[in-house]
Amino acid sequence: MPFGKRPLRTFALVIALPAFLLYVLSATLVIVALGGMAREIDRIEGERGVTSMHAALDSFLNDLSSAVSDEGTWDEAYLNVVITPDPAWMDTTWGATARLGQSYDNVLVTDQAGEIVFGENAVGAISGNIVSRYPAARTMLRNLDKGIAATTDATTLSRFAADPDGTVGLAAISIHRTTPGQMAVPRQARRILWLGRHLTPAMLQEIAVRYQTPMATMTGATDPELSSIALLDADGNVAGAVAWTPDRPGVVAFNHAVIVATLVFFVIGLVLVFGLGLLRRAMMRRAGAIASAHIAAIEAVAAPTAGGALPRNDLDQPDEIDPDLNSPIDGITAASFIIEYQPIFDLRAETMIGVEALLRWTRPDGSLLLQETMAPADRARLLDRVGPLAVRHATGDVAPLLGLILTLAVAPAQLRNSVFVEKIAGTLGATGFPARRLQLALDCPSLPDPALLHEPITELRRRGVLIALSEFAVTDLTAGYLDAALIDRVRLAASLTGKAGGGAAGDSYLAASVETARAAGVAIAVPGVERKDQAARLLRLGCREFQGELLAKPMPIAALTQLALAPARPVEVKRAS
Repeated sequence: MPFGKRPLRTFALVIALPAFLLYVLSATLVIVALGGMAREIDRIEGERGVTSMHAALDSFLNDLSSAVSDEGTWDEAYLNVVITPDPAWMDTTWGATARLGQSYDNVLVTDQAGEIVFGENAVGAISGNIVSRYPAARTMLRNLDKGIAATTDATTLSRFAADPDGTVGLAAISIHRTTPGQMAVPRQARRILWLGRHLTPAMLQEIAVRYQTPMATMTGATDPELSSIALLDADGNVAGAVAWTPDRPGVVAFNHAVIVATLVFFVIGLVLVFGLGLLRRAMMRRAGAIASAHIAAIEAVAAPTAGGALPRNDLDQPDEIDPDLNSPIDGITAASFIIEYQPIFDLRAETMIGVEALLRWTRPDGSLLLQETMAPADRARLLDRVGPLAVRHATGDVAPLLGLILTLAVAPAQLRNSVFVEKIAGTLGATGFPARRLQLALDCPSLPDPALLHEPITELRRRGVLIALSEFAVTDLTAGYLDAALIDRVRLAASLTGKAGGGAAGDSYLAASVETARAAGVAIAVPGVERKDQAARLLRLGCREFQGELLAKPMPIAALTQLALAPARPVEVKRAS
């Protein structure tokens, strides 16, 4: 072969072709990797959308369950429906709300067999048997009967159902008295309250805004081309489906990345072509000067290079196995809580100014677990489970006690969830409870850096909700919250107030914490007061708001209402100071 062609062939086979193949392979791998990442992002986003939609629909049914529980657990309703049926009362109380379509747009009262005693919606009266309107209601009646037999009349059921107007959320409860400990209403005398709310376009829009879900539409069945969820009735039949166009952030990112990658590989290609051209010309010049030397050199270049070391694979480390710990909250459900209320007094003004809602959970063995006795981690886990449900119950209880501030503990981690903030706002709107009367208390031992909670706290305070720090003692972290002006009130730590007057060091730290809070312009509350000398010492430090068993023990809402209507002035402590 002439020496001039040998270098060209060697250049093409040894340099140009491998370089071109490497270039194409690299570009292909990048595109494939970007495509895989895009598909994975879209898959995760699709699953997130489905998960959030499931959660939103569950919340929709839970809200309906809460509404039917509120309406059905009522002495007046029991009197006017079960004891002495009064259709006019039912129409004024429930029919008007159904016609307005605020909390529900269908209301029915049936006996245990499903015969409609009273029924109303926006169109007019409803009569007949509920099973003819909602076939799955037969199963719901059967399940409700089982639930009442196993527990109490307070059992509620909520399911989706199909009716002539579309898909409706349906919740049911046996109307019963509010007095604790009462026997279940006899089956033959039982009256079932049904509340329904249709999944209209307006309702789906409200769900999307409230729970930050995609904007969905109602369909008769799931659509494989869209993200969709089938809504099943009590018999497991499809009552309808919600569908939405899934977000494709991966596709958007892929398109942008492909444009950038194309430009990058175009530049790399130009550089590669230019460099190979220069290398080719250099090789041809050398081949023309000394043919034999070039042939030898080219053959040497064409020889495979040996001795390349393979990369070493690191050995996988064995997974760590967490120890099996028995938690005191194992087996406790979110629904197993009750609320007691402990008054808060202004001892200077000699009046009750607020209450703290204290949660009690029923353990599987029947014993009570008190919120104030739990470890911070366990308390945070249970508070996260209860969430806005406790807010709804507590605000409903305290709403008639005008002027009292309701303090309710929340886990700091809850505020980092934007849905929680919207649920608080939605609950206040639904109950009509003034935001300025709600105070959310955050445990200082669980506080993150102030920057992590700045946005949700600011949003809650913008809406009027008060924010307090519980178990407060001045530290760098708590001072950060005060400096950022995120707090309306501090609740002094029991470790400080319990030792008031017990020594110079403790008194000095207590006084420093009080002075720091006062300098920041926030109110100071003293929970856990059990001794007169303790309260007297804190009064002398300038504290006004006191709470504890020295003044009043936690009590049910009925006792609190009695105390609020005829308060006993706790003046002995003030005089002792």
